[in-house]
Amino acid sequence: MTAKLAETQLWQHNLVSLIRSGLFLRAEARQCNGLYTVVGVYTDETTSAPLAKYSDPRRADDAAYIVNRLATVSPLVEAN
Repeated sequence: MTAKLAETQLWQHNLVSLIRSGLFLRAEARQCNGLYTVVGVYTDETTSAPLAKYSDPRRADDAAYIVNRLATVSPLVEAN
C-alpha cells in the first residue's frame, strides 16, 4: 500500500460530512479526464464530487481503501 494517511487530510473534512450523512455506501476509484479520482457512492448509487485526484491509479485505489476502512470503524469517541 503506497498511500499515507496524511495525504487524505486535505479532503478529510468533506469525507467526514459524507460519511456522517448516513447516505454513504462506499468509496470507489474511477478514471476521469486522465486522472484517477476517489468518489463517494451514496445509497441510491449516485456519486459525490471527487474527493481526491491522483495521476497514479494505485494511489487512488489506496485512498479508496482507506476511506472504506474509515467508514467501517465505529465512532467510539462520539459515543462518549
